[in-house]
Amino acid sequence: TGEQRRLALDDGTQLLLNTGSALNLRFGAAERRLVLVAGEIMVTTAHALGGAADPRPLLVETAQGSIRALGTRFTVRQQAAHTEVAVLESAVEIRCRDGAGSTRLLQAGAQTRFSHSAIDAPSAVDAQTQAWTRGQLMADAQRLDDFLAELGRYRPGVLRADPQVAGLRLSGVFPLGDTDRILSTLPSVLPVQVRTRSRYWVTVLPAEPGP
Repeated sequence: TGEQRRLALDDGTQLLLNTGSALNLRFGAAERRLVLVAGEIMVTTAHALGGAADPRPLLVETAQGSIRALGTRFTVRQQAAHTEVAVLESAVEIRCRDGAGSTRLLQAGAQTRFSHSAIDAPSAVDAQTQAWTRGQLMADAQRLDDFLAELGRYRPGVLRADPQVAGLRLSGVFPLGDTDRILSTLPSVLPVQVRTRSRYWVTVLPAEPGP
């Protein structure tokens, strides 16, 4: 929890693993397969880095299907019921696990998500999608409970919002290196207070009435 790790693979591929992520590597003579068990990764192929292209296909496999790299840099996030993909350079080909013929070519600057049988229409990559690769958490009029759920991926224990303030919205760019500092700034931008029983149990509550 809270850890990010960079890996350099033998074929020249560079990986960045986000917090709470797990990955299996299955490289063989016919293909290179990265099995994303949980969490989120950014993949930069050797070709995208200016190196020689490996003739074996490079695929990222998730619970919902697979993403084939086409000399590219992209991110993949495994959610409970779908996979999110954002292409930063070149393109990828997405294939659903159960949808016969359900494939889509996703170009640079586009993001989408897919289930076992369908792929959503693409949209433009937003800054929030890749903020984690720069060690940042970005909010754009985001609900407080959703913001805390995302922040909770980067610190141990329970982090929750009282229902009375869960729907408050906030915007900003927050450095992930100090999650306690992020929490301490919330009362300055929202009418809330942060109650800490311990580092492992934090609740955001309505601010106490003034005198």
